Amino acid sequence: METEVKLAFKDEKCLFSAVSTDWFKSRCQNPDNRPVTLENFYLDTSDGILASRGVSFRKRHYKAADTDFFEFTTKYRGEVKEGVHNHFEWNLKSTDGVLDIEAFKQNAEGDSLSLLDDILKGIKSDDLVVLCSNTFDRTYYDFRYEGSIMEACVDYGAIKDPEGKTCDIICELELELKDGTAQDLESAKEAIVAEFGGIPFNETKLARTLKACRSGGAS
Repeated sequence: METEVKLAFKDEKCLFSAVSTDWFKSRCQNPDNRPVTLENFYLDTSDGILASRGVSFRKRHYKAADTDFFEFTTKYRGEVKEGVHNHFEWNLKSTDGVLDIEAFKQNAEGDSLSLLDDILKGIKSDDLVVLCSNTFDRTYYDFRYEGSIMEACVDYGAIKDPEGKTCDIICELELELKDGTAQDLESAKEAIVAEFGGIPFNETKLARTLKACRSGGAS
């Protein structure tokens, strides 16, 4: 089960001002990391079988000067409350970005593989189509708060409709708990809200991107 916090900021200046402070940098082991461009493609069957099961499936392309690979990710159910997201998750890296569902079910890292096999039952690679996509820059930090280790992700980019028009901005800070307690994660969330005005955010990037596509008339 993955546990993470999503915090939205009103604009680029507020987001990057927050992560440039001594308060934030002093808690990072790698305060001068460079961003990686992420291209996200969200997949489902044409009749939405995965969504009906509470499943999301994503193909992500990582691109930077020294980085170029793909990763497939499946997320399942969980709950969201006041910006804290809990869900089951599985990941598998790929050099070519070609999806093989059977290989994914056998080799993905994450929660119970028997659960993964169950939620993807009957789904074949050729069944999946791209529903929508987005692109943003992400900077990763190893963030420590109290006695816990988290991965802090600073995300900035644009969500565009099918015609290429920007209809929403991705301007977020995510904190994913790697080692430690949910209490420390909650305390970190509260401190960032108090210090920098981050807003606990329940909506996922997938939900926001789907909304943009539908408002633009895409299928």
